[in-house]
Formats: sequence, C-alpha cells, structure tokens
Amino acid sequence: MIRRCVYPFVAIAFAVLTACGPTERDSATEATAEMAMEMAPAPSVIEIEATDFAFTAPPTFPSGWVTLRFDNQGAETHFLLLWRLPEGITFDEYASELAEPFNILYKEYRAGTLDQATFFEQLGAALPEWFATAERMGGPGFTAPGRTSETTVYLEPGDYVMECFVRTKDQGDTFHGDQGMLRPLIVTDERAGESPPEADIEITLSSFELSVEGELSPGEHTVRVRVEENPEGLTLHNVHLARLAEGTAAEDVARWLDWVDAMLPPAPAEFLGGAGQVLAGNESYFTVSLEPGRYAWVSETWGIQGMVHEFTVE
Repeated sequence: MIRRCVYPFVAIAFAVLTACGPTERDSATEATAEMAMEMAPAPSVIEIEATDFAFTAPPTFPSGWVTLRFDNQGAETHFLLLWRLPEGITFDEYASELAEPFNILYKEYRAGTLDQATFFEQLGAALPEWFATAERMGGPGFTAPGRTSETTVYLEPGDYVMECFVRTKDQGDTFHGDQGMLRPLIVTDERAGESPPEADIEITLSSFELSVEGELSPGEHTVRVRVEENPEGLTLHNVHLARLAEGTAAEDVARWLDWVDAMLPPAPAEFLGGAGQVLAGNESYFTVSLEPGRYAWVSETWGIQGMVHEFTVE
C-alpha cells in the first residue's frame, strides 16, 4: 500500500488551530496546508535511456515517489517494468529460475511444439514458488523510438529487476529482456519525494473496465492511474497512450499489445508512454502532451477484452 509521511509540525499546528475562532481557523488551516505542500519534497527525477537492447540507468534508486524519465533512443518501441523481488531472492535467481524457463517454453510455443493451453500449463508448473510474492511496481509505459515519457511510481526499498518484454523484430520468439533489457536495481532507504504530483486526468482500472475522468484538451496533462482490482493471470492491469494514424483503429493497438501472439515491431501506432503493471490498491502517474489528433488509452493484454478508450483532441 502507498504510505504517506506525517510531519511533526502538524500536531503543533492542530493545537494552534483549536484556539482560533472560525475565521482565523480557516486561514490557519489553509496556511498549514500550503506549508505542508512546500515542505514535502517533490519526486526525484531519474534519467533512463533505452536502446536496442539495453537500459542505461543508475544502479540504485531512492525509495518513495520517483519520476522515471524514459528516453527511447532505440529503433524499436520499448517500455520498463519494475519487479520488486521477495526478500532473499537475487537477480541471478530471477534470470535462471524465471526468465530462462519462460524463454525456453515460449520458443517451443512459437515453434508450434506446444499449443497455447499447454504452454500456460507448463509455464505455471515451471514458475518458482517465490514468484507469487514478486511485486510488480509499475514503470514507464510503451514509448516510441525517439520519444521520451515520464512516469512517477512509489518504490519500497529492496532488490528489483528492470525488464522490457517486447518481442524482437528479427527473432519473433525472443523478447527484449532476453537480448539484454534485463538488469538488476537496488532501491535504497534514502528517501525521495513524499508526495505524488497533482493530476488533472484520472484513469481507474478494474476487471475489465477502463474509466477516464478529466478534460482531454491540447497541452500537457498529468494522469493519475489507480488500480482497483486485478484479473487472474500473469498480466496485471496497466494503461498506455497511443496516437493513432489515419486508418488505424484502437482495436489494432489492442491486438498488438497481446504479448503472447503479437507485440512484434513495428508497432501499429506511436506510443507516448503510460503506467505499467501494479498491484491492486496502488497508483502511479504519468505526463502526456496532447496535440490535435486521434488517441487511445489501451491496456496490454486486456485491451482485447475491451479495456480501450479512444478519443479525439480538437
């Protein structure tokens, strides 16, 4: 769950306010709220560069609210999902006990040796016991080549894995993570921001609904993404913004965001970032700059189940 920091001066302020009259109390309350906002540090901004196929990023991040500025310098669409590992599990164990068996089974599925039902059945049997307690903590959504996106997430201290699992253009049975976009990360006890950014657009995700509130007008917006509940299965809820070219439908993007049978470059639309998978009850934020045109909010995997919201900016 997301934690909030309580400052010592709040107790002092409350004692002062109780001695004030109604008008004085209202003014003092507003002043105290403004003081709290000024004292709460803003999220730290961490620069991450994606190439084909690697992440360039600091080896450690602070904990708390952090903004990940994701610069895609590659020729393919990339994203970044953060996994928080269970205590005692290392990056090497993630790679050998999870990523490696997964890749082996997926290659057999793509070769036609396994049908989809058998693939998932054998994958479930191959997953290590600790996988059930690995936590997806979100991260920058799908970002087109040459684009930069920003996503703000709340991180607890611990050992993490950074991963991108778009499939490679020349090897349809291989994911970017298997090509080098899989690396360890340590989130330290050093604190970053204690408050998230203020949002003017809100997206709520549940099984299987995607609701949007706020005015989608030209200009920059901060989007708050809140997950109410997650579906059963390997993929948790998430949302990504795609700008649609003429002749491209939102359903084309949804079909492409099916990691099992699609997600192979080139992407059918220009992705502008988003919010990766997180546990139910958590939230994350991302910024978007909208120009006139057609767009769609789409969920990876669950877009084909109807989690799509198409809109036009005039």
